[in-house]
Amino acid sequence: SLGYISIAVNLIIRSCLPLSTFLSQQGLALVGLYPFKPCRIKEISLMVIGVICAGVFTMARILGEQSKGGKESSSASMILGVFMCIASLLCGSLNLALAGVLGETKLNVYDTVAYMAIPATLFLLPIA
Repeated sequence: SLGYISIAVNLIIRSCLPLSTFLSQQGLALVGLYPFKPCRIKEISLMVIGVICAGVFTMARILGEQSKGGKESSSASMILGVFMCIASLLCGSLNLALAGVLGETKLNVYDTVAYMAIPATLFLLPIA
């Protein structure tokens, strides 16, 4: 995604990782793979405000590129870069949540690699 968006936009989007990780953990808790975390309104609201600010910044950056008179493909590639960065963010938060699940089971290194190899292969299979 760094080929399509600047490092500033990438870092702003990546700052939304705590909320997506919390949502991944709660989603895994619904399935029974992770213990439920307490939902503190103050923490969640601050994370949501941060995500809204990141979205406003990203939209302002994209609209600024469009109004600057740049090429039409420049803003389209920036939107593609934002989507790729968001997809990377969601995969990273799911990875953190799954690592927390596997870390609690006290597996050795080889078992952890074996358990993560199958999901990694399945996730990478469509783009291979």
